[in-house]
Amino acid sequence: MQKWLAALALALCAAAPIAVRAQDVPLNGMHVLGSHNSYRPALTEQTLAEQRRILGEHSAAVEYGHPSIARQLDLGLRQLEFDPVADPFGGLFAAPYVGDPASFAAMRRPGAKVLHVPFVDRRSLCLTLADCFAQVASWSRAHPGHALITVVVNASDGRDDNPIMPQLMPFDAAALAAIDTSARTTFGTAHLITPDQVRGRWPTLRAGVLHRGWPRQSAAKGKVMLILDTNDRVLDAYRRGHASLRGRAMFGFYGEGDAEAAIFNVQNPVENEARIRQAVAQGFIVRTRADSDTVEARRGDYRRFQAALRSGAQIISTDYYPGAPDPLHLGFVVRLP
Repeated sequence: MQKWLAALALALCAAAPIAVRAQDVPLNGMHVLGSHNSYRPALTEQTLAEQRRILGEHSAAVEYGHPSIARQLDLGLRQLEFDPVADPFGGLFAAPYVGDPASFAAMRRPGAKVLHVPFVDRRSLCLTLADCFAQVASWSRAHPGHALITVVVNASDGRDDNPIMPQLMPFDAAALAAIDTSARTTFGTAHLITPDQVRGRWPTLRAGVLHRGWPRQSAAKGKVMLILDTNDRVLDAYRRGHASLRGRAMFGFYGEGDAEAAIFNVQNPVENEARIRQAVAQGFIVRTRADSDTVEARRGDYRRFQAALRSGAQIISTDYYPGAPDPLHLGFVVRLP
């Protein structure tokens, strides 16, 4: 018995450093799945038929949906995406919700709303960005040891070549500051990974990534990291007066040579596998996509996902993670090895 206990003790001692090392990997060593347009609810037969009636030929690209935000996190997703549109005075997008008192009241309050296409594709698991943040924060507090959750804030204020997108209000300095304030208030500053933490004493965020590196995954447990995904005008507005994102709550998808460079959004890993590999090797974090517009899922084509894996991208976004709704019964599932 004593020999068996001694052997067990030796085995545990030998295994312990492995566990510690695994936890001590920097954030740019993570590999996680995320959801795309995480706020879009699962489609039922009825809502799919309604969507096809309203969107016509544009429906095919968005015939997917998700369970609740909490359920997505329960399934192991560690990247979420919300698409806010500016509504600084409230009520701009409220009219379609007049028959639902709770939703109508929420839509009348000032602050960013989360909708795929206002008035047209308007179903959402969280109608306000504040509520989206709150749902993530609630799950995080209930699971304090969770791995880092990355939240992509895809702030749209133009048509972006989307023929069914209405003209939107711009995200100005006040609207961007409001997102920062909402993030700090909802998650708590202590529970955010911010550009200031990564930059440290280096003069730029990019230099901090290259020379100082990312926080350890063990230090990021129970925390959230926000990334601003938007057009160049809004990205410039977000860093104006905040060089290298000093004092900001969010990172941003800036250019590879910019002082604010830290995380890149490279949508197509098939066309950009070498580029992703190079960025990852330098110490940057890359988010890419395993599928887009239901195209790969309809074909049963995993080549894009396989390219994403080969590239080393740390965050792979998909509409078809294990446990995702499958309204078209395609049987397409993206799994990390």
